[in-house]
Amino acid sequence: MNIQKAVLDVVEKGTSTRVVNTLINMALRNPRTRKALLRATEKAIYHAAINGPSRPRRVYLDRYYLGRALLNSIHRAFSSGHLSSEVINKLAHVFFGKILLTGIHTRRKFFQEHGFQPPSFVTISPTNICNLKCIGCYAGEVYEKHTLDYDIFNRIIQDMKKEFAAYFFVISGGEPFMYKSKGKNLLNILEENQDAYFMGYTNGTLINKEIAKRLAQLGNFTPAISVEGFEKETDGRRGKGTFKKIMQAMDYLKEEGVLFGISVTPCRHNADLLLSDEFIDFYFNKKGVFYIWYFQYMPIGRNPTMDLMVTPEQRIKMYHRIWHLVINERLFLADFWDSGTASDGCMSAARGGGYFYILWDGTITPCVFIPFKDRRYGNIYEVYNRGETLTDVIKSPFFTAIRKWQCHYWMEQPPEKCGNLLAPCIIRDNCRVFYKIVKAVGAEPIDEGAKEYLRLVETGALPKYNDEYRKLADPIWEKEFLQEKEIKEEIAI
Repeated sequence: MNIQKAVLDVVEKGTSTRVVNTLINMALRNPRTRKALLRATEKAIYHAAINGPSRPRRVYLDRYYLGRALLNSIHRAFSSGHLSSEVINKLAHVFFGKILLTGIHTRRKFFQEHGFQPPSFVTISPTNICNLKCIGCYAGEVYEKHTLDYDIFNRIIQDMKKEFAAYFFVISGGEPFMYKSKGKNLLNILEENQDAYFMGYTNGTLINKEIAKRLAQLGNFTPAISVEGFEKETDGRRGKGTFKKIMQAMDYLKEEGVLFGISVTPCRHNADLLLSDEFIDFYFNKKGVFYIWYFQYMPIGRNPTMDLMVTPEQRIKMYHRIWHLVINERLFLADFWDSGTASDGCMSAARGGGYFYILWDGTITPCVFIPFKDRRYGNIYEVYNRGETLTDVIKSPFFTAIRKWQCHYWMEQPPEKCGNLLAPCIIRDNCRVFYKIVKAVGAEPIDEGAKEYLRLVETGALPKYNDEYRKLADPIWEKEFLQEKEIKEEIAI
């Protein structure tokens, strides 16, 4: 069976995936056939990008470049020879075969049946309990311990599959490995949902050899371990001795064959370090991570302050550096602000291909970084008690208002009028709009940090920051995106 034709048939025609998944599993295990499979998938990603919604042509390329970097990361993972047999199996059948390829067709089918695009995933923080207390933690200054009921946790996952055909889940916290409910923990969730793939943000300090071995056996979980730089920076924010524990956890994961990455928070004092050659080389080449997520510090959560935010100049520098690494080095790393073109802008409020967030006490918000909730649909326990569904949640007034802004800003605009996707975030880059939405729909702040955020908007501090950033970002958007008329021949597949 021709690999390239099989992949394109799945993506473009919705061909039955049973034979294709078997083919993928076999192809990924052999260096020669793996290369052919990844090349075919790269072509499929390219065609999906350029045949997608109307956007500036450079946006198509950014989607393709990041997709290509992901495939390169997969190739590196398999070529390393370190992955466990079950990790390989889950990457092939679940992540690669079900989510990355067949998910495209499933979303098309859902739209035809229901009239709107479903979210692709949900982020769940099943507990706010953590063994660390990091400076500026986005999870907020929470003193009362909360844990999501295990049955509700599992029901959310089942409903995401059933209602949205979503099989990818992001787990955050608190510390996910401290989650316990009804005698069960995170590993039980992974075991009971072997048809899904999970990524979890963890501080890594609780990953011992036994946990690493179990993750290798389950195969459907990739830890994104939080670091702040090297030992000085990490221990400075997360506590003395944290860095050494993280390094040991990475060694355990590598020894057992678990695919893992890191998550970092660029702040004013460490942004340059986190994108330095030294940092990239250490984690990608010496520690063996397969991806890096960059989450710029946001003025929410525990004692929010703008003093920790990267400067507008630093953010532009980060933008250029990240895309250089993605395009020229083919490294899979992304910044959920500076990579807004590849994600097709703001992913919040359960927009098509996007996501929403459920916290430890059942609170539902449009995004991990939007600490506000809808008045009626702000808690999953209440939604389920009323006999309502996740579909009802994503149709709430708050979510709907954000999606309406997304459509007005870029999603339903012709390419020449597309809003600047270098400034995609509604709560940060477009804070004046977000403030109006909160007031219009009566969205409620979920913690003191959210109330302080509103004050930062009202005093003009955050709008001023955004205006300064726009002075730098708008000319780049105009020149590199709106004025580029065609995709260069040498980078076409």
